[in-house]
Amino acid sequence: MKIGSRILLVLWLVVPAGCATLQHKAVEHKPAAVGRGAELPAGEGWWYARFRIPTASGQTPLWHIDALIAGEIITPVFERNFRDIHIWRVHRRAADDAYGHVFSFIFYSTPQVAQRVYDEIHASPVLAELQARGLVTEVLSDDPAANTRPDIEDTSDRAWPAIVQKTWPAMIMGASRMWLDLVGGLAANHADEPDLVHRYERVEQDLDRLWATQGQHAFLHHLDALFAYQPLLIRY
Repeated sequence: MKIGSRILLVLWLVVPAGCATLQHKAVEHKPAAVGRGAELPAGEGWWYARFRIPTASGQTPLWHIDALIAGEIITPVFERNFRDIHIWRVHRRAADDAYGHVFSFIFYSTPQVAQRVYDEIHASPVLAELQARGLVTEVLSDDPAANTRPDIEDTSDRAWPAIVQKTWPAMIMGASRMWLDLVGGLAANHADEPDLVHRYERVEQDLDRLWATQGQHAFLHHLDALFAYQPLLIRY
């Protein structure tokens, strides 16, 4: 048990920037025209909404903007559409490369639902405020007319065994659900702060403390236990 727990801890320490690869082509958002929903293809697939956040080279990423986007933009949209979204997750990454700091909402649904979600995201007054303040530089979305990821494993890492690719989305959705609920609960604790950016700076600080003090048991220990405390191989 000690070996497995120790290796798990190393895994989380060596990947602070999140996944480095971006594997889909995003397009400029186009609001749905009247009647367009009926013209979109049938079937379900994966869709991305990506928010680019500026980071000066060598500076600490503005992680609190991720939390702000999640709490004030994604949560309201998700709550209006969750019955039509079968599986989903959020993704955070920030690296000193061409992609930089990107927060993503990734969901599996029909093209019609994807178009609706994109329209609602782009209509958010909070998004408009973040863009006006230069805290979100670009929002990228997929083209609902082209369903290029119809299979449940299509956004998993291709290096994983097929069975892991197919089952991993369920695990990360549960973790994303908990994280989104943490963001909402912590933001409510700071409702007295009128400036959203400052409010979510506090939220991010609270998240950091919770992860530092509770992550080992609430997350890593229970994942370790689920797999019978077996040693974990790491490539880094």
